[in-house]
Amino acid sequence: MHGLINRSFESFLKVTYGASLWAGIAEELDAGFEQFEPVLHYDDALSYQMLESASNRLAKPPETLLEDFGTFLVAAPAAERVRRLLRFGGVDYEDFLASLEDLRGRARLAVPDLDLPQVELEDRGGGLYRLVCRSPHKGFGHVYLGMLRALADDYGALVLIEFEGDADGAEVLTIRLADVDFAEGRAFDLADRVAG
Repeated sequence: MHGLINRSFESFLKVTYGASLWAGIAEELDAGFEQFEPVLHYDDALSYQMLESASNRLAKPPETLLEDFGTFLVAAPAAERVRRLLRFGGVDYEDFLASLEDLRGRARLAVPDLDLPQVELEDRGGGLYRLVCRSPHKGFGHVYLGMLRALADDYGALVLIEFEGDADGAEVLTIRLADVDFAEGRAFDLADRVAG
């Protein structure tokens, strides 16, 4: 697993649940370091062990933690760069959905060795979509579920999203877009202006 993903999950745990929780997880991992380095690669087993430890300590299913992590990547001030990368995909939620298949390539422009899941979006018509998420790392479908729900709020769209399950080695989500202009979304400007 790429260190950037592990470090992001570590940050999610620290910001959401506190440094003491992370300290306990790091001690349990017994990997010889206190934090993940975002430029390194780690054995997948260590990533799953981190998730399992957090799940046990918080008494939350791993799927719930992964969904919360996806929400964190969009909603938390500490993850503003991820939000910007995602919002670059379109001016409204429908545009954003249409750009999801390009997300993997956009992420690789920033981090060439970052291997995000391959996603396919099927437009079923009438505002109904099916998102197929393929990755050798199980659980990304739940991360996408959290991200997509948080981005619906970010855009001000009324969207119903459900984890459909596994199909042919992929994780599948159903997305029903009820109202693209349901509420006022969060302010966003493609030009990242610096106060001066």
